[in-house]
Order: sequence, then structure tokens, then C-alpha cells
Amino acid sequence: MKKTLFLFLLIFSACVFGQRAVFAQTGISLEAEIQNMEKAVNKQGISLEQKHETLVRLARLRQLSGDIEGAAKNWLEAAAAIPGKVDDNALLSCAVCLAAMGEWDRASTALEPLVSKLQRARFLYTSIKAIQSGDVSSLAALAGNPQFSQMKSEIYFMLWKISKGQSAESWRVKLISEYPQSPEGRLAAESSPVITVRPSPFWFFAGGLDSLPQTSVQMNTPAAPQVNVPVQAVIPQPGTKLQTGIYSQQANAEKQMEGLRIAGFTPFMEKRNEKWAVLVPAGTDQGRTIGELREAGFESFPVK
Repeated sequence: MKKTLFLFLLIFSACVFGQRAVFAQTGISLEAEIQNMEKAVNKQGISLEQKHETLVRLARLRQLSGDIEGAAKNWLEAAAAIPGKVDDNALLSCAVCLAAMGEWDRASTALEPLVSKLQRARFLYTSIKAIQSGDVSSLAALAGNPQFSQMKSEIYFMLWKISKGQSAESWRVKLISEYPQSPEGRLAAESSPVITVRPSPFWFFAGGLDSLPQTSVQMNTPAAPQVNVPVQAVIPQPGTKLQTGIYSQQANAEKQMEGLRIAGFTPFMEKRNEKWAVLVPAGTDQGRTIGELREAGFESFPVK
């Protein structure tokens, strides 16, 4: 039960992250970029801030490559890269990777200091405890907590998969009735063989990959789905923004904005915690804008 519950997630990870990726901006392979990051993190004279940023980058690349164990190690290193300042988000991403490996106890240990800080950490921690014990009462309590309203479809999904018998069926029905258009709801309903997801829910074990585009995933049944990930990303509905980069230093964000202006775009910047995201309006034809950005040398993905 503990390791088979998310077997289809690991299959998905292998299909999505196991493919050889090439970065349009650099023209180099994912494997080569990982090697570059490994060299950079061990470079003499690198500052603690630079080491942290490089470890985060390396962890994300390892997840893209399917090396979840290596990613967990890099996330943990990134979390503790700056003495006296723990990166909570990196520690959370480490826990997500450990959970993907079935390392429930280690994942719980990593999550313990985050439970009172981050809602997603509490959700993940509570889910793991429910998986280990079979007692879903604490997870069900989260479903009724207004603070977790944005995660309710994910919580219902977990309750459905962890519960047994009629209880599981009742959660499935609740998920379908309240969130029929969500990826989780569509899986529960088996109403469509194709769902469009951005791999961020806990049950997709891709937390931390905030730079991934939406992907079309072929699912046959919730119990034992088969996965087919096409090469081309699915273009979401118009009205979103396109993120072209996120930087820990504002000067670097401004530099990319200048490059985008020269290429004929109208970029703008948003502050996100301690980082700066560079975005471009998607316009009425989002797919065309993504293509034009790619032709100009800028990879992008939609955000709300």
C-alpha cells in the first residue's frame, strides 16, 4: 500500500523527466547543463548565495532528468547552503523527492520544522501520516479547513486513494461533484482519457518545478493508469502571463527585460518573495507568443 499507492506517479515521472531535454536558449543538452552546474557548485571562490542558487538550479535539473534521489540530495544541500538561514522551500522540495522514493520517515523528518510554516508542507506531512497509519481523520480535517481551500481537490484525491471501501467511494464522488474539471476530478470520473496538468500537485511529486510548462498526460484508469507524454506542450487558455525567467538578483532580471525589449516584446517584472520574475503578456494568441519568444531565444511558460 505505502509504495504502490503512487506507482503511477513514478511512471509519470519517468516518462516526463526521463526524456532528453535541450534548452532552446543555450542549445545544450540537459545532461551537459547538469555537468556545468556540478562544476559551478564546486568552483573555488563561489559565494554562499551563489552556491545556494546553483544547488537549487542543479536540483531542478536532476528532477527534470529523472534523478529524484540526486535531486533530494541537492535540495537538502541548498536548504542548508547559507549557515543560519534555512531555505524552507528547498527543504520542502527535498521532502517531496523523498516521498516520491517511498522514504516516508525521512520525508516526515524533513517536513516537521515546516508544518507550522507552509500549508503545502502540512498537507504533505498529514498525507504521509495517513498513508502510514491508514487513519485519514487528520487529512479529512484539512479538507474542511478554509485555509486549505486551494488544495481541496488534491486533498480529496488523496483521501480517495488512501481510504478503503465505501469511504473511498464517497470521497471519489465528492471530488467529482465539487471539482469535475480539475485533473484530480477528471481522473476520478474517468470521463476523459486525456487531462492537462501542471505538475505541481503532491500526488505528481513535482513540487519545486515552478519552471515547467503544462503537459498533456494520457491516463487510462485511476487505479493503474498508463502514461503517454507528447513532445509538444499543451497551450492553456488565453489571459495568462508568460514567465521567461526568475532571478535572485534584480540586475539580472532587468538585463533579461532589456533583451526582451530589443526583441520587440513588452516585458514587466514581479517581485516574488526574494526573487524577481520576468514576464510577458500572453496576448490573445498565447501559442503564437510562446513561439515568437522561442524564436527570439527565450523559453517561456504560462502563469496566472
